[in-house]
Amino acid sequence: MLPCHVANLRHPSKWMLAPLLLILAELGCNAQPTYQWKDAVTNKKLTCQQCPPGTFVAQHCTRDRQTVCAPCPDLHYTQYWNYLEKCRYCNVICEEKQVEVQQCNATHNRVCQCQEGYYSEMEFCVKHSECPLGFGVEKLGTPFEDTQCVTCPHGYFSSSISSTKPCQRHQDCKQQGKVTNVQGNQYHDTLCTTCRLGRNNSSMQGPALGDDDCEQAMIDFVAYQNIPIRKLKRLQQILERSPRKQALENRAVVQEKFRAFLIHLKEGHYEVTKELLDALRTAKLHSIEEKVRERFLLN
Repeated sequence: MLPCHVANLRHPSKWMLAPLLLILAELGCNAQPTYQWKDAVTNKKLTCQQCPPGTFVAQHCTRDRQTVCAPCPDLHYTQYWNYLEKCRYCNVICEEKQVEVQQCNATHNRVCQCQEGYYSEMEFCVKHSECPLGFGVEKLGTPFEDTQCVTCPHGYFSSSISSTKPCQRHQDCKQQGKVTNVQGNQYHDTLCTTCRLGRNNSSMQGPALGDDDCEQAMIDFVAYQNIPIRKLKRLQQILERSPRKQALENRAVVQEKFRAFLIHLKEGHYEVTKELLDALRTAKLHSIEEKVRERFLLN
């Protein structure tokens, strides 16, 4: 039987509209659904009325009376008009990492879906993917789809591994009345400073040592130089005074960890300027050492 809701088509084409109306008129959209049943006494076929959702056929119709319907018992349901002799059992059980979004009732089975942070794949709930450094979330994951990531375009960055954060726009140092210390890329923000950069700046009266903003600018500048990963790890080992080996990681991760380590040194009241310059010399990163001296220190 053609369901009556087809009459609610918003824009049926002209060629299908006329036959559709004829069919609907013939069926009678308000008519109660029926089914064929053979009377046990007369052995003749009867047209019986179906039972509405939430009920089942307690007794089939006879020549003298229509179908007798009864409500579904607890934990059983019928979702549609039917001629079932018993209701269906609510057989859906929420599994691990699933939550119940619709309870079992007389007209619907129980409905489960993956809990927040997970999505359904091959009937299992899988944790949403996290976008790596340099990638932002283009579309948040749902209970049915994984997170969609996108490479941060020019002018944007992502410095965290996340399943929720999109790429962020680089800050504008000039708008803040500051100068650019390190230009941003897809992995980190542009870093601004109020430290007066440059050897020839007449306002500089001495070394950056002790000037908190200049020390931070120096840390940022060194951390994001194009130093080979092996040498960057060696530089941290020298500063830590430890020979321990570090895990294999990409440049962006190593740079972030090295910057965090230098900030920790500064907050611990170490003479970070002197120690960093000595470490650069020991690691034979002479060109970086010279850049730092020219940029932040008066000789």
